[in-house]
Amino acid sequence: MDIGDWQASKELNKVFADVRELDLVSNIAELEAYGFTIVEPHKVKSEALFERMLAATKRLSDKADADGKRMAKLVGTEGTDYSRILYSVINQDPLFAEAVMHPVALTLGRYLMGASCRLFTTSAFVKKGRAAPTHLHTDSAGTPPPLYPFGLVCNISWILTDYTKERGTFAMVPGSHRYCRHPSPIEMPRMMGGPNDDAICVPIEAKPGSLIAFNGNTWHGTFPKMDDEFRAHVVTGFCRNYIMPAEQFDDVPSAVVDTYGEEFAHLLWRNAWQRYGDDGPRSERLARIWPANYTPSA
Repeated sequence: MDIGDWQASKELNKVFADVRELDLVSNIAELEAYGFTIVEPHKVKSEALFERMLAATKRLSDKADADGKRMAKLVGTEGTDYSRILYSVINQDPLFAEAVMHPVALTLGRYLMGASCRLFTTSAFVKKGRAAPTHLHTDSAGTPPPLYPFGLVCNISWILTDYTKERGTFAMVPGSHRYCRHPSPIEMPRMMGGPNDDAICVPIEAKPGSLIAFNGNTWHGTFPKMDDEFRAHVVTGFCRNYIMPAEQFDDVPSAVVDTYGEEFAHLLWRNAWQRYGDDGPRSERLARIWPANYTPSA
């Protein structure tokens, strides 16, 4: 159908036009129905960027090893050979700003979190050798049930290596974003030490150059990694404009912010209306997010 200049969905009109332009309509349908989607490499069209991100992730992982930084200690990772999370990578290499501002990733983030969304996290997940599964969870940490049906955060994962069941890919529970609650211990599958059937989870298999996107309410974990290969993905996560980010972005150089402009500054919280002093919030900053008072798509 033709989408006009509809006042009631002003912000959504622009985002959905971008969805159509980028051939993401089927991906949006999958996000709505199942809570996750795979955007294949031919839609992302950024092979060189993925190669540079893989090289940067390996370099940062090697540096973290050399610096003796602690390994990941997530629930369910006991018995893992090597599992590292590299936090706030956008502060460590401006390359990751390019990923944040990529049209496909940003359009998915805006659709899921509203046009006034902000950056929540830029983190890399690296595993080498065999690894135990990560337990089912949502990304809506600290939010009591019922979870907001439109979600407060979303995960856009840049797949840098082959993601298969044997290599410990994501384990998703289709449709779980609609439960609006966190998984309970009795709902964990047997492979994660629970009593539930493993079939509750489906493996999300994706090639390098793909994006895996999902709502923060979607139940997900990982399958056990059964090979010795290097496995990595980078998350560019977005959130609602009023949610505190998981990471600080203060160390992103001003030159990088200037390169990408006002929209990037907004994503990095450089012009947030919150945290004002005794002079109160700035009206132009409030105006940017005011439409979100009326619709979750703004």
